Amino acid sequence: MVVPPVLLIALPLFFAFFAPLVGMKFKNGVKSYTLLVLLINTAISYFLFMEVMQKGVVYEQLSGFYPPVGILLSVGYIGAILALLINTLSPIVYISYFGDSENSVKFSMLYMLVTASSTGIVITGDLFNMFVFFEITAAGSYGLVASLKTKKSFEGAFKYIVLGSVGSAFLLLGIATIYGYLKTLNFYDIAIRISTMPLSARLMAFIFLIIGIGVEAELFPLNGWVPDAYEGSSNRVAAFLSLGPSKSGIYAIARLIFTLLPIASGFQLALILGVFTLIIGELAALRQSEVKRMLAYSSIGQMGLILVAFSLHSALAFVAAVFLMISHALAKSLLFLGTKNYSAGTFKNPWVAVPLFIGVLSIIGMPPFPGFWGKWYLMVDMASRGFWTIILMVIFAAVVEGVYYARFIHRGAMEQSANGLSGGEMTAIILLAVILILVGLFPQYVYTPAVHAASSLLGGGP
Repeated sequence: MVVPPVLLIALPLFFAFFAPLVGMKFKNGVKSYTLLVLLINTAISYFLFMEVMQKGVVYEQLSGFYPPVGILLSVGYIGAILALLINTLSPIVYISYFGDSENSVKFSMLYMLVTASSTGIVITGDLFNMFVFFEITAAGSYGLVASLKTKKSFEGAFKYIVLGSVGSAFLLLGIATIYGYLKTLNFYDIAIRISTMPLSARLMAFIFLIIGIGVEAELFPLNGWVPDAYEGSSNRVAAFLSLGPSKSGIYAIARLIFTLLPIASGFQLALILGVFTLIIGELAALRQSEVKRMLAYSSIGQMGLILVAFSLHSALAFVAAVFLMISHALAKSLLFLGTKNYSAGTFKNPWVAVPLFIGVLSIIGMPPFPGFWGKWYLMVDMASRGFWTIILMVIFAAVVEGVYYARFIHRGAMEQSANGLSGGEMTAIILLAVILILVGLFPQYVYTPAVHAASSLLGGGP
């Protein structure tokens, strides 16, 4: 079945603008309407994923002009994996919104907008269009963070806007530098011509781009917005941010270091950034008493670990990064949703406690969950290449992570009253836990596509 990739972007964008009309006609129909649109995107992403796995990269030319002038969508193996991940988890997290009496029109519009733009980042074949999708993602995310309309949510959104604006400026500088030398922004043209660009200019463009993208990817020192934005937003928004924008951001950095600017100093810089982000994120999480801030800093640490895996520039480490991304998207979404009323006795309700425990086990890397496979493949790769210093740093971060998650479980178990989650939130965390179990028990269904993705990117492809 041939599926046009543009549908993954066009459908949510198109139907988002009709949400107010649906809200006017059917007072309680917007949530069902939005969920239906998201589920259609899930089906499209699945068929597209299967097509890529069977036939290879899927291209779609838009606007009637041939690349590099025209717009090109290019769905490679890693793009297909992440498009499927984003569009599978997006409706699951949205289910948590059911049962909430809050006005859903604006929230649903922004939710569909960010889902479409996050997907656009991972399937575009053009650097400028990636920038446009980043801007749409950021603008929608600002609105989602501020949607609670509290002092903390406005503060978190403001910090996000400030750092996001700085990131956008640097991203444009990087794009302008590349275009000034190569006269193209098409990924494939850049990959072919990049060797003609002076090394100093390539390194400068790399630094500009990694600063710009690093804001969304939650990398140190560009992640100052993360704790306040996650703490100030609703739990479902925090869950959504951890599966959509952050994954598309880390994908963009992987695309940058593998195909656009594959220089040794670039991989080294990415490794250093990854290690610093990992260690600082985990140590900061250890110091937190507020659970959402702890989970936010934990997310920062996890993004650092994923960047470490990508920066090692090997097939097995790349596979590890894919498992870690899937683990983080599933488990962290689950943890944010399940801790809505954490201080009210989270672990007294087994329907909440068991999924949360599964999420924690995957994050800290216990078998048989996806986080274990990611950390296992990463350790095997580093040990085979003698990267003992990095191994020690990763182990140190894992120990710190284990300590604060043990404290998290202990504190939840000591509370005396029952946790109160809506039926939608319960459904969402149970579904996420089930997927975590299935991916952990059947890792071959992730391993094989991840190997294809690694082979493609390491060979300079999409």
